[in-house]
Amino acid sequence: MSERTTEVAIIGAGPYGLSVAAHLAERGIDFRIFGPPMSFWLAMPESINLKSFAFGTNVYVPRAHYTFPEYCRANGLEDVEPCSMASFAAYGLWVQRELVPGVEPVDVTDVHGHEGRFELTLANGDALCARRVVLATGLSNYALVPEALARLPREVVTHSSVHREFSGFAGKDVAVLGGGASALEAATMLLEAGARPTLLVRASEIEFHSKFDPRNRTLVDRVRRPVSVLGVAPKSWVLEKFPWLLHHLPDSKRVPFTRKYLGPSGPWWLQERFEGKVPHRLRAKVSAAAMAGERIVLQVSEGSGPVRPLEVDHVVSGTGYEVDVDRLGFLAPDIRARVRRVERAPALSRVFESTFPGLYFVGVSSAMSFGPLFRFVAGAAYAAPTVSGHIAARATRARAWGASRRAVRLGVT
Repeated sequence: MSERTTEVAIIGAGPYGLSVAAHLAERGIDFRIFGPPMSFWLAMPESINLKSFAFGTNVYVPRAHYTFPEYCRANGLEDVEPCSMASFAAYGLWVQRELVPGVEPVDVTDVHGHEGRFELTLANGDALCARRVVLATGLSNYALVPEALARLPREVVTHSSVHREFSGFAGKDVAVLGGGASALEAATMLLEAGARPTLLVRASEIEFHSKFDPRNRTLVDRVRRPVSVLGVAPKSWVLEKFPWLLHHLPDSKRVPFTRKYLGPSGPWWLQERFEGKVPHRLRAKVSAAAMAGERIVLQVSEGSGPVRPLEVDHVVSGTGYEVDVDRLGFLAPDIRARVRRVERAPALSRVFESTFPGLYFVGVSSAMSFGPLFRFVAGAAYAAPTVSGHIAARATRARAWGASRRAVRLGVT
């Protein structure tokens, strides 16, 4: 195999990409992995923490003693919750250096499919061929901004994911849209940075998670509310223990459950910083937006009340993400056209392969096919060995078939 050809190209070097790479390496499968390691996590604000437990947020590798809780204990950090985004990013980089040292921190700009192989172009101009491609690009391409804001200039409307800090908004009026963790965190950090935020929430209330203490739980509580990587609830426990289960349900059952389960809510450690401090409006809907000089005028209704204008300097959209294959602009149009969809997300086989042969999706891109577990890092515990095992089996069959053909040509039977 030449330097320009590899068995597998992994696009994305976050927790899912690194997990798949570590499993492929353990199986002796040739691969290359692209993208700045842990870039999404490194870009997170320093003052926020993971929403998930440390034991449910790992780079899942086939080696002992590489878990996030073990890393935290070894470095004198909190090993249950709250664990900072910064410490998780540092942990991911440590795993990468130890087990996936060959990450190439360059973006893939084009992927074309041709006669049973893929041709990839990198941002530095290099090119290579791969027999299979695993997309582990995370949330980066899927940021969702409401249609009502679509015509506003991009410099006055930003998604919450692009902000690491908010000091540049001091003294400004900022509307924040959304009721989930990213919106609540953005509004709180804006206030703490000296801005004047107004949080607009479509729901009738704002929910916060409760703090979890794993110690001194009664047997009854452990049975009724079992601990899982997704939280303390029977359904979450089932999703963790049987990660393949929802894949066998029809789309009409799986998709609504995936959308609704573990919906928008704030982490408990943010509640004290938010409540009684951050101005917010409930049942608020933005129906239109327009520029008025250098300011933005939002048309906002609350419940069944009248539409009223809200004038601000900037809008931060904390409205989450929507998986859409067509947003993956580096995939050639003919590839995207051949990927069957579940709504806008890729429809995947039981081994995470799309309907374009050899193209796999892991992470949040796979959630519509496998359920809400795969919106979280914890889903990599199932996805990584499943994908790597399928690729390894195919590679073994291909080598055996190639050896058989060579034997026939040489007259050996």
